Amino acid sequence: MLEIKDLTYTVGSFTLPPLSLTIEEGSYTMLLGPSGSGKSVLLELIAGLRKPGGGSIWLDGKKIDALPPAERSLGLLFQDYALFPHLSVYQNIGYALRLRHLSKEGIREQVKKVACAFEIESLLHRFPDGLSGGERQRVALARCLVVRPRLLLLDEPLSALDASLRSASRTFLKKINQSGQTIIHVTHDVQEREELATFCWELQT
Repeated sequence: MLEIKDLTYTVGSFTLPPLSLTIEEGSYTMLLGPSGSGKSVLLELIAGLRKPGGGSIWLDGKKIDALPPAERSLGLLFQDYALFPHLSVYQNIGYALRLRHLSKEGIREQVKKVACAFEIESLLHRFPDGLSGGERQRVALARCLVVRPRLLLLDEPLSALDASLRSASRTFLKKINQSGQTIIHVTHDVQEREELATFCWELQT
């Protein structure tokens, strides 16, 4: 499904050595490695937020490393969730759909559908500042998944949560993966790896 071939990248004193990796459809892949090994950089290269120095990225047989992020059919969830504080939950989830010029009725239908799946229907009128950590995480995931991405990229999504919320979130992410969603997840957490990963890839400094 996703193929990375001899990918390289350099910024400042950091260099990502030539990397080749295949992510199978429906898998839950963990990216492991010490701080500074390039895990988050690799996600941003896949998402199109950085331009590789060499090599190529292929999705479903199509070369995508020259495509802008909006054309890659990927969802990226940052560690801080990056919700828009001035937009309601409904507006946050529907933001990408509006950029795709869906009708108001189409946006309403898709937002309500994903909100129901994530059990956040009661939060749609609220704003991010009034949500708990677990609620913000679900809203951010809903915003990623409402556009039905081929691949979901998660950059340490559970690190800001307390122990009980992390446990519930691991269960929730496993359910998303079991529904058929392919996931790449950056983590330092051994328990996340043991409970979620179908494949692990470790980057070295």
